[in-house]
Amino acid sequence: MSNEKSNSSRREFLKTSTGVIAAAALGGGGSSLVSLPVQAAEYAPGMTGGPLGFEGAERFQYNSSMSEGRAIDGIKALKAAGKAPKKLTVLLLDGTIDQIRKPFREGAMSPLDVWMRETGIEIEMIGGTPDDMFKKVMQDVTTGDGVFDVYTGPWNSTGDLVASGGALDCSEFVKKYKPDWQDPERGVPTEGFYKLLYTYNNKNYMVGLDGDTLVWYYQQKLYEKPEVKDAFLKEVGRPLAVPNTWEEVDAISKFFTGKDFGNGKMYGNGCLMSRFWGLPSFYMRFASMDNPNFYFFNDDGHPNLNTDLGVQCAEEHVRSFQWSPPDALNFTFLEGWNSLWNLQVPQICTFTAIAKYGDGKKPDGTPKSKATGLMGSHGPVGRRFGDKVNRRAVMFYSVTAWISPKSKNQEAAYLFLQWLSSTRTFTLIEASPTGYFDPFQKANFKEPLVAANYQPYAMDTIPYSIERSVPTINFAGQTALDNALDDEIQAALTKQKTPKQAMDAAQAKWEQIIRRQRDKGIVEAIKASRASWPIGTDSV
Repeated sequence: MSNEKSNSSRREFLKTSTGVIAAAALGGGGSSLVSLPVQAAEYAPGMTGGPLGFEGAERFQYNSSMSEGRAIDGIKALKAAGKAPKKLTVLLLDGTIDQIRKPFREGAMSPLDVWMRETGIEIEMIGGTPDDMFKKVMQDVTTGDGVFDVYTGPWNSTGDLVASGGALDCSEFVKKYKPDWQDPERGVPTEGFYKLLYTYNNKNYMVGLDGDTLVWYYQQKLYEKPEVKDAFLKEVGRPLAVPNTWEEVDAISKFFTGKDFGNGKMYGNGCLMSRFWGLPSFYMRFASMDNPNFYFFNDDGHPNLNTDLGVQCAEEHVRSFQWSPPDALNFTFLEGWNSLWNLQVPQICTFTAIAKYGDGKKPDGTPKSKATGLMGSHGPVGRRFGDKVNRRAVMFYSVTAWISPKSKNQEAAYLFLQWLSSTRTFTLIEASPTGYFDPFQKANFKEPLVAANYQPYAMDTIPYSIERSVPTINFAGQTALDNALDDEIQAALTKQKTPKQAMDAAQAKWEQIIRRQRDKGIVEAIKASRASWPIGTDSV
């Protein structure tokens, strides 16, 4: 698929999904979780800010002792001192804008409504696509235009942005205003995930706005069919169940490929294999090759790609391609989602919005996809070591915010981001039936409105996967490193090279990139990133 065609399909998808916002309810499947609007003009006792006007609004309200309230008080202090801007300009992924500016249903308040009522500061949101987002950021950084107060883009690009001087270290603001990102009851699930989403080289250069840990989804009802269970037991020699290991994933992929259980010929491997979008499939398998982790680099910053385990991983990854849909090398995440929605594949590991857009009912009561009511979710897979499995997921893309060092409104920009990313406001954002900001905070998974979107069956598996998530590359040089590996993986998938030849070539490219970046602190960044890798394995 050409980039033009890919962009067009995503734009059409965004246009279609944005239309879902107008629903007064979140669809038939979630109706029991979503109350009808009830007007309420008062805050709950002790609360001084947050949304009004719908039943349950008090769950998103706050006061000055809370993270959102501290941010609002900070803005009020800036205004009193004559230091608050009239407007902040924010670059946002276009598929996230409506989560901020539109209410999750008729009669509710949008997050932007709340912000404007409490601060009076206009937020100008300028959109970009996943393909060109970071290009827009770097253009603003390198041209010196300083158009934006806040950038957003892929988490993986933080290292390159910091190295270019394009991200402000917000550590002093974090210390001053105390966001609730690490709140033990409401914040991120683990210390390691906090480091992933909010720090680079142990400094607060970024603010996490997205939970792009890849999670496993599958056709649960298909797995429960007696004829499927009988055929699998006869052919594979063990009962069909959700997999614990990559070996079991591959056995399921092999079994379903070419079979028709009532919805047409299937392909067993739904995990993405294409350029860029398929990288996390490789990284996820790679991280699980050793116990508890197989790191992309050794302690000295030397790549592990062409080691015995690295080559074995590449061989397994390439072999799994034989069970993929014919056009899989051209898939974006959207085509991957469609393969499950259309019941063409039994399983996929992907971004969690697949359930929000493909399971449940549309506002008119019709199913969102053929997979409505048929889907389930399970935890990450890994490898057996004795009676344990080192289950590993990865975080990839994940919309992240940075403050421009050229902004004349740095403190106000930080306060907006703290307010936006604090656990009450962000949970309200997650109530929206559209958008690509996905849940990752403990508070999100306790909220019925979020469960109505992302499905109750994923309210345990998403945080379980986050706790076992490793970072993909986000050091300075990330773009070059990912592109170099991607080129060689694609060469192996298209049989231009053997997996061993591809890993030898990728190893040489990575070593060259590391040498070029060594004086910029890449080895130190590699070592620092290890603190965010999970340690420990699970019983089978």
